[in-house]
Amino acid sequence: MRYLATYLIYIATIARAIGWNTETFPIPIHIWFLLGVFGVVLVSQQTITKRFPRYPQFYLLIQSGVVIAMLYTAPTIDFLLLLFLPLSFQIVQFFPSWIGFTWIGICVLAASGMLLLGLEWQAGLTMILTAVGTGYLMGSFAYLISRTEHRRLDNQHMFGNLQQAYRQLKNSAAQAEELAAVTERYRLVRELHDSLTQTIFSMNLAVHSAQFSIADDPHQSKEHLVRLQTLTRNAASEIQALIGQTPLWSLADGGLAAAIRQLVEEKQAQDGLYITFETTGKRDLSESVALNLYRITQEALNNIIRHAGVRQGSIRLLLDSPIATLEIIDNGCGFDLAGSRDASGYGLAVMTERAAEIGWEFEIKSQINQGTQIRVQEKIS
Repeated sequence: MRYLATYLIYIATIARAIGWNTETFPIPIHIWFLLGVFGVVLVSQQTITKRFPRYPQFYLLIQSGVVIAMLYTAPTIDFLLLLFLPLSFQIVQFFPSWIGFTWIGICVLAASGMLLLGLEWQAGLTMILTAVGTGYLMGSFAYLISRTEHRRLDNQHMFGNLQQAYRQLKNSAAQAEELAAVTERYRLVRELHDSLTQTIFSMNLAVHSAQFSIADDPHQSKEHLVRLQTLTRNAASEIQALIGQTPLWSLADGGLAAAIRQLVEEKQAQDGLYITFETTGKRDLSESVALNLYRITQEALNNIIRHAGVRQGSIRLLLDSPIATLEIIDNGCGFDLAGSRDASGYGLAVMTERAAEIGWEFEIKSQINQGTQIRVQEKIS
């Protein structure tokens, strides 16, 4: 999934080139050739790197050179700057962050002179600033993903070791305190995955939308930037909640049903996700049970946005029967539970853990092209 964004940006660039070729003026043959070279090198990178670990150094030199060559020879084709976005993402993943961000700065400087030679200075300045902002945003996004992944693996390893030590030294107060500290760190990682990661994903989409519309429809670009500003405020609020400056979540404003309804409205406003929500009955759920059911719902909606390929779904919260049930359903692309790596992904693992913590059963059903159904149900005592 990490490479999906880079492939999508390349595909979007090719699509824009086709539109440009018919709307503005014919794109030179050598530009098409260089776009083809860029795509071949991009797609083959993972395979070659597995055999030659030092290949990313040469890969980035080749790709940067291809992009700069295109900008030198066709500076008025401004959308070619989009190809710096996947490079910015990959540079920060391949190398230490300071090397990656330095490389991004050098590439932007190399491109700036070329743009100013072929465009009016206002347009050139706008594109340079856009390239700087989006390049560093992509680099920051890659850095956050890499750092979160490393922290998660480290925390999982430490959490497993400390659990084993706690069973062996059950009466040790010092060991119990260490376990509590690592458990809290692991909880924060889960909260980060459940909330902030999706917000950043939406911010990335807003930036791309603004980039694509800045030349053709400035008004629409402004709307995307306003949405980005709203998402930024949401991210800041989530970070404050994670570090304990504000309450993370509370039942005070109407309970679980009201919280899920508000979540559905937020997903529709931010990501265009249309979810029907049905709830029956009323029941007093503990803070722990309600919070974990809310987080399971949040992760399921995030998975619909990222993987299902649709923008519709449904949620049912049934509290009128002896056995309470929560269901999240989509009619998306689904996946093979036996063979797909999505079945063992971190998000599903977290949902399973949350259900186990509150003593509920977690069940997922999915088939390719037949959607996905997630059911969380009270265990029969």
